[in-house]
Amino acid sequence: MNMRNILKIYVLLMVCFFISFQVAFAAGIKERMKQRLPAITGLKAKGIIGEDNRGYLGFVTAARELEDVIAAENQDRKAIYTHFAKQQNTSLEVVEKIQAKRKAEKADPGEFFQNPDGSWQKK
Repeated sequence: MNMRNILKIYVLLMVCFFISFQVAFAAGIKERMKQRLPAITGLKAKGIIGEDNRGYLGFVTAARELEDVIAAENQDRKAIYTHFAKQQNTSLEVVEKIQAKRKAEKADPGEFFQNPDGSWQKK
């Protein structure tokens, strides 16, 4: 085998590794988010949390139930938003604003979302 063929195989293996890593990364986030969903849905129904104006979960009241769950969810959301921003060649802030608007529109009646001015509104 000549050096050129070795290089081609190496590049192909690196591409395969990168794709495999991304698929595993996305699958891990998706599974974690799926596991947290019942807790998040419950907190939203109680009016304790809502969707903030940056596309993350925020506390609407002084009650701070399951802070670790909310922090983990926001961490995974940020990883996804960062990936989207790189993929779309834009900033994280742009993706956050788009996601915040989308999540506010998708909120169920009775759930809270944060307006651009920082005030919380019940849908």
